[in-house]
Amino acid sequence: MKKNSIKAILAISALICIIAGLSAFEGYIEEWMAAALIVVSFPVFVISLGMYWKASDKEGDYPFIGY
Repeated sequence: MKKNSIKAILAISALICIIAGLSAFEGYIEEWMAAALIVVSFPVFVISLGMYWKASDKEGDYPFIGY
């Protein structure tokens, strides 16, 4: 994957987590819906962050991200 596409996935998944949390806090969506959105998008964020860090290096291993 190219660095730009990884960066886009990283930004979109982070925005989904933030918007879901704020929307539930303000009462726009139910808490269970915000939790479901965060449960789905947070692992995508963590994995794409690790891929983004790896994409910046010419050599080396993938960073340990616990997944």
